[in-house]
Amino acid sequence: MKNNLRNNMRMNVCNIFFLLLVLACGKKDEHAMHNQYTCPMHPTVIQDLPGTCPICGMDLVRKGKPGEEVKITSELNYLLKPANAIVVSSIKTILPTQKAMEFSSVANGIITYDTRRITSIPIRFGGRIEKLLVKYNFQPIRNGQKILEVYSPELLNAQRDLLYLMNSDKENVQLIDGAKEKLRLLGVRETQIEQLISTRQESYSFSVFSPADGYIIEDPASSKPTSKSETAVSMDGGMSTVSPSPGKNSIEPLRTELLAREGMYVSSGQTLFKVINIDYMWADINTYQRDAAYLKVNDSIRLTLDDGSASIETKVNFIQPFFKNGESFITVRVYLANTGNRYRAGQLVKASFGKFSPSTMWIPVTAKLDLGTKDIVFIKRRGVFRPKEIEAGRQSGEWIEVARGLEAGDSVAYNAQFMIDSEGFIKVRN
Repeated sequence: MKNNLRNNMRMNVCNIFFLLLVLACGKKDEHAMHNQYTCPMHPTVIQDLPGTCPICGMDLVRKGKPGEEVKITSELNYLLKPANAIVVSSIKTILPTQKAMEFSSVANGIITYDTRRITSIPIRFGGRIEKLLVKYNFQPIRNGQKILEVYSPELLNAQRDLLYLMNSDKENVQLIDGAKEKLRLLGVRETQIEQLISTRQESYSFSVFSPADGYIIEDPASSKPTSKSETAVSMDGGMSTVSPSPGKNSIEPLRTELLAREGMYVSSGQTLFKVINIDYMWADINTYQRDAAYLKVNDSIRLTLDDGSASIETKVNFIQPFFKNGESFITVRVYLANTGNRYRAGQLVKASFGKFSPSTMWIPVTAKLDLGTKDIVFIKRRGVFRPKEIEAGRQSGEWIEVARGLEAGDSVAYNAQFMIDSEGFIKVRN
């Protein structure tokens, strides 16, 4: 009897424990199925009811339940797209244009002297400068104006020979004419010879006159300021002192004072001065080799002075290639009539020239990217942009010619600079 009672008590205890366990699991499952809300900025904040975050004030959002499938809305789908796909899809593309364009280019130049109109004044007899009438470089001078007076033993002897023949052998016309011709060859003017014959008095100094109108400059070879430097004259008449040491050229500012002095000795054939005629000038315009390839003599060109005072429509008169500092350049020369001293040496000018090119392929300038050693564009194929090397030609305004590398049906990115970033590296596949 006691054993049965004990067994019944044990069974009741087990049933009560099982019932409590079932009730506890039921409450746990009910709590797990219950909605919970949390703050996106503070995940530690969890509530059973919607509301606001006690920390930041943001609206609480419902937490996802285990196994619950997330519904993809249009807004969420946009955010889930990769960033590069969004950027690529928004890039504007263009097709190369086959057309004839007006090739126009702008270059800078300078007004210089016409070297064909520079007259040298050589000294035909040796001697000593007795009187120097020129005071400074670029002094205005007239044809026939006296420049200097030179004492010359050679001229003095030639005068005495003529006077001796005139006094002792008047009938010997041949010798007298020869003595006169000798004086003429030495640079003595006809009026000076006639004065010598009429006065029968030789002169100890003879004058040197200017043979042309213009501005006088001192010839650099006439005198040397130091024993280890030479004076050079540029095409526009500017003077500079240049050291003869190789690789060391020191250029000094333009000198207005003269190096020649009274009492200085000169030798026969030495050129002391030059006269520059400014009735005609040159405009030298430096252009790049690629632009000059399309220029020809007699092509139209427009010159604008640096002060904007005038704009001249003229023609190309001469094209001269030259090589300097490892680069090839082209000098386009225009001859200008300097009526009323309209131009001055050293004046800066801007030149613009253009002509129609044959029908070629053109793209916007923004579609080309210059990498330094090569030019590239980005071609879109199968939704992907890839860089491709091209050979760029002439530029006309906002368009640039493509000589090689593109086909008419290629879709090119309109802005090539937009395709790269500061850390990007472009590898061009040929």
